[in-house]
Parts: sequence; C-alpha cells; structure tokens
Amino acid sequence: MGSAVDDVLAFLRQHADQQFCSTCLAFEFTLTFQSVDSALASVGQQVALTELRGQCAICGQRALVTGLDPSHHRSPQERVLLFFLDHTGRLFCHACIGRRLELNIGTVQKAVADLRAASVSDAPCSECGHQRLVVGRDAGRVSPP
Repeated sequence: MGSAVDDVLAFLRQHADQQFCSTCLAFEFTLTFQSVDSALASVGQQVALTELRGQCAICGQRALVTGLDPSHHRSPQERVLLFFLDHTGRLFCHACIGRRLELNIGTVQKAVADLRAASVSDAPCSECGHQRLVVGRDAGRVSPP
C-alpha cells in the first residue's frame, strides 16, 4: 500500500465524477480525520479539487464533499486571479478563498503560489476577520476599514 496521499489521489481519479465526505474517506482508508484533511490538502497541490456542500457518493449524506474539479473553462489559477481582481484592496485567507470558489485549500495554495503576482501579508482576512497569512492584489497595503 502506498502513502495516504497516493491512495486518496488514486481513489479520486478512479471516481472522478463523484464527491466524498471526509468521514467516508477516513473509513475507506482507515485514517484519522486530521490525516484525511492533510492528505486532501496534499492531493489538492497536485490536482485541482473541489470542496463544496453536496451529497457524499458513499453515505448519501449532505456534507462538505471533495472530488476532482470538473473540467471548468477556467483553471484554478485563473479563477483565483479573477477573484483577486474582483476584490481589489480586500485581503483573504486561503480558507475563505477556497470556500468562495468551492476549491480545496491545497488547490488554492497551489493556485496562489503559481500566480506569484499576488501580494502576501499577515493581516485580518476580509471575509472571516481572523489574523492570518492573507493574499490579494495590493495585500501589502492594508487600508483601514
């Protein structure tokens, strides 16, 4: 058996048109919930993953589910860039960008890193208000609320 990341990636590729909740993935691979989250973040660095409220293909429950990003007409990098352009002057943490774009956090982190044009700073997120590493256009210049 390979690593959890390799196993989860292979499973998601095998079931490319389905989404799964973390609980079912944890049982499928005999992992802790933290290990599943960690594996999904790593998989998201390799392939584009969605993360949205939907029905799990295994248990049928409505939950936060993850799966391969269906072929959008825009890449995650383009979607993140457009998000930044639409929200110029606002700062967002990776988690809030992921929620807004329905992307896995690993996919968001890779998209931001690939853009390299986005500014990064430690400031409050415009969405959740938490002091975190945030990204956005002109993130170095934080304007007062």
